[in-house]
Amino acid sequence: MSFFIKKINVLLFILVALAIMELFIGFEASKETWEMIVTIVVQILQFLLFIMLMALLRKVIRQSVDKEKQYQRLLDHSPEAIYVHRKGIIVYSNEAGAKLFGFKEPFELINLHWKEILNDKSYESLRSSSEKYEMDQQFKIHHFNLYDEDGTVRYIEAKSTYILFDGEPAREVIARDVTDQEKNSQRLKDLSYLDTLTQLPNRRSLLERLNQVIEESKQNNKSFGIMFVDLDGFKQINDTYGHAKGDFLLKQVSEYLKLCIKEDDVVGRFGGDEFIIILPNAVQTDCLSLAKKIIDNMPLFISESNQVTFSIGISLYPQDGNDLDTIMKLADNAMYNAKKRGKNNFQFFDIGT
Repeated sequence: MSFFIKKINVLLFILVALAIMELFIGFEASKETWEMIVTIVVQILQFLLFIMLMALLRKVIRQSVDKEKQYQRLLDHSPEAIYVHRKGIIVYSNEAGAKLFGFKEPFELINLHWKEILNDKSYESLRSSSEKYEMDQQFKIHHFNLYDEDGTVRYIEAKSTYILFDGEPAREVIARDVTDQEKNSQRLKDLSYLDTLTQLPNRRSLLERLNQVIEESKQNNKSFGIMFVDLDGFKQINDTYGHAKGDFLLKQVSEYLKLCIKEDDVVGRFGGDEFIIILPNAVQTDCLSLAKKIIDNMPLFISESNQVTFSIGISLYPQDGNDLDTIMKLADNAMYNAKKRGKNNFQFFDIGT
């Protein structure tokens, strides 16, 4: 920009010289005196007007240069990482941009491709998060992970915008580390899907998982089982020993049920003293085996006089029902049927009961 101002000064000098020459030429011309005076006055006014316009132009240009320098300082010292790249090759980075990727100075990134800046795992995360887009696409948001050498994972949000940089098309990327926000968000999400007492999946989580299993079973033409597990005598425990002891018992039962199920199975607390177990890709014999295992290996949680037992109801998809409400209702009915038969047993849904 300073070069441009020097160029304007040179042109201004040339124009002034030409105007002076024209004045001298005008004096020598064979004209009437009044015509000559008018011509000279007009030329002087034009000259003065031109000087004023050029001064104004220089002022505007200087203000533009000052603003550009100020904007450049804001970019350089912005707390957010800012990059400009063309086809993945960095042509500008600010200080925060260098620090985000572990560099000391911004110039160290210049002319490097993203592949040379990021390790393989981080670059793959960036690449997979960025669907192909045209250089002139106005706006793009990326979310990708940075995998540090010490095993730390950082979550990055990047906003990419099409710009002209030094007169050529480029992308400006503004990136920020959102690891803390992501962890807080995940923590809140976990709380909404976990039972706070037992840390098992809660009712909401169980229902969503059941819907997923139903869809997967339909697509793959598979069956699955669902168990309603209810604690016998839990109210008496609460009344006798207090709610703190009852909560402790629920935690113990949760750990016990987790030990009983297979890796692909899901156990969750449906509410109160009721638990649900989902057995994907299971048939009747799988459900029978698990129910027997739960009841036969039941540990002594409280005392001989106040021993807790299980009543278990089982329904199967698709033979008992092919939608969420039906198979849950039938498993619940089967569980109450187990209670009617003396508790401490399991029952499959039977249309005749």
